[in-house]
This record gives sequence, C-alpha cells and structure tokens, in this order.
Amino acid sequence: METEKMIRELKRVEEIHKHDKVFTGQLNVAQMAHDTRKRLEELKPYEDTGLTPEQIMELKERDTAKAPTKDTDSGVRYTDDYICPNCGKHFTGTGIAEFCYHCGQRLKWED
Repeated sequence: METEKMIRELKRVEEIHKHDKVFTGQLNVAQMAHDTRKRLEELKPYEDTGLTPEQIMELKERDTAKAPTKDTDSGVRYTDDYICPNCGKHFTGTGIAEFCYHCGQRLKWED
C-alpha cells in the first residue's frame, strides 16, 4: 500500500475511533492511528527522495565536517599533505578545499 493511502486510511480510522470509550487492552485505537499517521507524514519526504535510509545516513555522515590528518611521511618538501578522514586518500594544501577531492567528505580545518 502506498504511503499516501496509508495516511488517508489512518486518518479515517482515527476519526472513526476518536470518541470510543472502549479500548483494546491498553491500546487506544484512535491514538495509535494518530501517532502512526504523524510518523508516516514525517517520513514521507524521505521516501520522495528515492534514497534508502542507509544512503541518507551516509550523506549525513559525509556532510559532517571532519578534520583531515596531516601526512608527516609524504616526503614532499614545502607543501603540506593531508589524508582524508573518510576515504584515506591524500591531498595537498591547508584550508584550501572545503571537501575532499576524492570522496566529497566535508573538511574541518579549525576547531
């Protein structure tokens, strides 16, 4: 069942049971329908992206700025080489790039 249809059906169930005085055990059917509908409404925009939850978490993690590690064994004089905290690849320059050239990890140059 598509999300929009589930939201409509839960809204209908919520409306039907909003004045019920009888509960199923400890379960208030109207409250359950309301809570479930609200959660589906919150999640609907994520579904529309076409991304999986894992992909969204990966993007969030990659967009969190992380400090690169200075490469002290680069052997190159007069330049600073750094290692990306995400992909481990090397790049040159302090504070020049906001993102890793290789993987797109957001970089943080100062605390």
